[in-house]
Order: sequence, then C-alpha cells, then structure tokens
Amino acid sequence: MTQGKILVIGSINYDFLLTQDRLPRRGETLVAKDLKRMHGGKGANQAVQSARLGAAVEFIGAVGDDEAGRLSRENFSAEGILTLLKESTLATGIGLVHVVGDGEVYATIYEGANSAVDRDWIFDHAARMSAADVVIIQNEIPVEANAAAVEVAGNHGIPVVYNAAPARPVPTEVTQACAWFIVNEDEAAYYLGRPLGDPAAVPKMIAAAEEIRHRCARVVLTLGRHGCVVSTERGSHHIPSLPAAAVDTTGAGDSFVGAFAVAISEGADELAAARIATRVASLTVQGFGAQTSMPMRDDVGHETVLTPAADS
Repeated sequence: MTQGKILVIGSINYDFLLTQDRLPRRGETLVAKDLKRMHGGKGANQAVQSARLGAAVEFIGAVGDDEAGRLSRENFSAEGILTLLKESTLATGIGLVHVVGDGEVYATIYEGANSAVDRDWIFDHAARMSAADVVIIQNEIPVEANAAAVEVAGNHGIPVVYNAAPARPVPTEVTQACAWFIVNEDEAAYYLGRPLGDPAAVPKMIAAAEEIRHRCARVVLTLGRHGCVVSTERGSHHIPSLPAAAVDTTGAGDSFVGAFAVAISEGADELAAARIATRVASLTVQGFGAQTSMPMRDDVGHETVLTPAADS
C-alpha cells in the first residue's frame, strides 16, 4: 500500500488522568488511586494514531504560550507530525479524565487555545489542505472552523472524515458535504434526538445508523465493545469488536478514527477501513491513556486485518 497523507484540523489538550474506583457523590471528596499527565485532545490523538500507522500527517490547531503548549509542540515533533499551530493568548486546552472501574472514562475539557482555531486560520492554510488525501475534523474546535475546513476541502475534492464528537449542533449542509460521519452511540442519540437503547441490539443500531444518513451519505456508528455499524448507499453492516482486556478506554474512539482515515487514504473501502480501525482500537484500550497506548503499524498486523471477513 502507498503512504497516505492525512491533514487533521482539531484540538490539542494536556490531559490529567485520575484513576479511581468510582465517581464522587455530590459534596463528597474522593481520593484517586493515581494521577498521570498525558497529551490529548481529539484532534491531536487522531493525528498521532494516523502517524503511528505510517501516514504522513499534518496538523492545524492552536496552543497557548505556556508549558503545555511547548510540550505539545515537542510531542508532535517526536511523532513526526508537521504542525501549523496558532499561538493563542489563552492557555493550552486541558482535559480532566476520570478512569473508573474497569476502564470506563468520564472526561471534562477546558477549550482554551482551541477556541482560537478560526475561519481565517483555516483559509490561511488552504494550500496545505489541497495536498491531502483525507482531512479529519472533530467538534473540539469552533463550528465556523469546521465549516471552513469542509468548504476548502470540497473546493479541492478532498474527502472529509467528520468525527462529530463531542456532540453539538452542526448545520446539516456541513455534514452532508463530508465523505464520512463517525459517531458513537451517545453522539448518535444526540443527533437523532432520542436514546438508541442497548448497543448490543444490532438490528436497532443498524436502523439508527441508517437514520443518521440524512446527515451524511456514509455513516460509521461505533459501539465500543459491541463493534461498529457501517451504513452507506451500498447497504449496512455490523462489524463485531475483537476480544480485548480493556484497561482504559480513553482515546479508543480517536484511535478508531485515525486508523479509519489511514486505511481510506491507502485505498480501502469503508468496510475494510472499519475492520482495521476496530482492530487498532482494541489494542488501544489494553493500555493506559490515549496516545501512550496507541499502537504502531507493526503492532496491528495491517495486512492480516485487510483480509476480507464475513459481516454479521
């Protein structure tokens, strides 16, 4: 396979991960078992996973003039990612992540410098976008920045993978202009305006993915340990998850998105790309943290994963 070129436009956070048995009750102070500081942000995570799978990656975003911003720049450099970073007067984005019980994650973010990624900053780098094979966006930068990214990518015929996370209002004309719309079950419930029910109920999840296609012609609905659903004009398919002893699910969705985009950039179709992404995410949850546990291409067995498999 040829090396794909991925352009990620998105967020950069410096994460504080607290490991604890449960979340505190109102008015309660709970002592955590462990604290780790790690690099995060959905955009940064997806860029790192893409780079580790062999893609040539560029990143457009923003950081503050602070230690977290400096460390973030160094981290991108260490991963071989070319960055186009706006320096904001606001602090670099912060993530506070509670890892509870068997690896479930509850996260709060401070947007900070990520809010400085505006329409002008996107158009300033339109030429970089024109050279990409795939553009990735998420919902941790302003709505107008994503709209500008979709507009510029469309002008150059570059497909956009839109990971609409975290859920927020998004103009339908923006989502319809994207090539793929990736959401988890909670985000899907938000965009449908109703609960999805048990993610293990595959027929219901397929129906939900098909319903979301009014927003985008090709939808991927991720379901954690229950796999994912791919729904396009050619039909809908459930792809089961792979067995994994989950330690921490932080970054699993970002790992999926990065892997999906890399596979698409290398010529895979949606089903093959989703199978690869499922495999990559299953490895990520077996380690602690987001970027720290994301696998390299040699860890994944890429060619084996590309072998066609039966759908359920």
